[in-house]
Amino acid sequence: GPRGDDGSEPAHRAERGRERLMDLETLLQRAISLADGGDWGPAAEVLRDNVADFADEASVHCALGVAERELGNDGVAYECFKKALALQPEDPYVLATAGNGVAWFDDPAAMEALKSAALLAPDVPLTRMLYGAYLAREGFHDWAVEQLEAAREIDKADPQIRYELGVAHALSGQTSRAADSLGEAVQLEPSDGWMRM
Repeated sequence: GPRGDDGSEPAHRAERGRERLMDLETLLQRAISLADGGDWGPAAEVLRDNVADFADEASVHCALGVAERELGNDGVAYECFKKALALQPEDPYVLATAGNGVAWFDDPAAMEALKSAALLAPDVPLTRMLYGAYLAREGFHDWAVEQLEAAREIDKADPQIRYELGVAHALSGQTSRAADSLGEAVQLEPSDGWMRM
């Protein structure tokens, strides 16, 4: 961005008392790389340390929510996801992730967030899968199967989509279809015990 004559950051970056230690992309990349090894503690820490500087960034609250949830801090995670949604994000990944996050707490805001994500990014399998899974659990079986079949068409190799489709069929009483989908999920990822439960 534009710099002052002395090479400093523009005034608006520092006007909230102190300059940000890193930019948004750097922060999120650092958190992702820390979490890649499955160690969510350092990822959560770097996000907690910087969240005050990015109070208006839904993606940071959402990422912190994911990290806190992975650490078992469900209540804190819920507050992070709620904060992310309150900032009215337009990023479909943030909407889908935060919407899914609040759905676990039966928060009615989940429906709108997940629906918006699927409408904003109908070609992204994650948005369709999370919306479909939510609809299935809320009893909207036909809509759920529609979303999950659309997700399956986009990504035929994702076992999680097949698993959620199997769950949706099971919840609607379609046992043979459920067995087929769950069987496909296991074939796609035989090492995943969760798929076989």
